[in-house]
Amino acid sequence: MNKIYFAISAILLSNAAFAEGGNTYIRNGNIYSHQGQFFAGAGAATGSEFYKGQDHKTGVYINGGYHGEDFNADLAGVNYRFFGSNDSAINFSIFATANPAFDADDADILKGMKDRKISGDLGLNADLHLGQGTLSGKFQHDVTGVYDGYQADVTYYHPMNIGFADFVPYAGVHYFSKDYVNYYTGVSKSDATVNRPVYQADGAFAYKVGYAMVVPISEHLDITQATGYSRLSSDMADSPLIDSNNQWVTTLGVNYSF
Repeated sequence: MNKIYFAISAILLSNAAFAEGGNTYIRNGNIYSHQGQFFAGAGAATGSEFYKGQDHKTGVYINGGYHGEDFNADLAGVNYRFFGSNDSAINFSIFATANPAFDADDADILKGMKDRKISGDLGLNADLHLGQGTLSGKFQHDVTGVYDGYQADVTYYHPMNIGFADFVPYAGVHYFSKDYVNYYTGVSKSDATVNRPVYQADGAFAYKVGYAMVVPISEHLDITQATGYSRLSSDMADSPLIDSNNQWVTTLGVNYSF
């Protein structure tokens, strides 16, 4: 399932960053619910192939952790807001997150290649609350010496309450540095074959749109559903490893907050 999320690499009525009548808000460029509580969640996800001949396009996911006023930690990463508050027009946070590994057996096109290791990034985020919306910018750099590059992201989120649910559409653009592109989608001379020629490229963009929806069932239980679409620029999409420049993923799950 990591490969589906890897492909995708996907608001507000006040500066408090909450949807009216709901529990959903934006913090550190993420969509969160139930501030000040622990949570556990699970569900199913399906999506397009990122690598050609990818084995698993549908599977289960789990998540859990704590979403606080300034500190957040879950299986997607850790972040801390060091400047601003829920009432501020601008917030700044630092964060740490991981990028997935892949094995050569994960897809037909990867067979015989060197495995890619999991990597870790440290980054800086700024959330700018613009009336009913939040514009979030991120910059992150590999600190594990795995791909030795960086990523940047600008995304606009617009949470709203639609009666039975909190609904959060978003749109943005993500940049992958040259080092990232070549580590995850490049082909070295030692990995090249007749059907997998040598490939090295420059930095690449992913243009993304999507939404997340949180449907409360009780005080503690929510149903979550999200769908994201991303279009990869040619520097990544032209790799002989990549199935298509059009990538999508959709999820359905439940979260329990306590």
